[in-house]
Amino acid sequence: DADILVKELMQTRGYPVGDFEQRAGDISVDHPEVVSNYRAAREIAMRNNAGKATTEDIRQAMVHYRSLFEELLQTGKPATHTEKVG
Repeated sequence: DADILVKELMQTRGYPVGDFEQRAGDISVDHPEVVSNYRAAREIAMRNNAGKATTEDIRQAMVHYRSLFEELLQTGKPATHTEKVG
């Protein structure tokens, strides 16, 4: 699953990994140009899980995930860290 791979890469790169909205918010700080790709890919993945995505939808999701993955690989640690207050 591409979303799991992105989550693991984010964790390796030093991002806090919570739920999807937190991950998208964290990505938007350092990579605003690709956060829309992440949101679009996730939406398609959820439709696919419900059996409602076409082959073209799935292909497009992979293109979106690839764009995000490449961006995360090209950069170092995130500029900001979101700390959870306990």
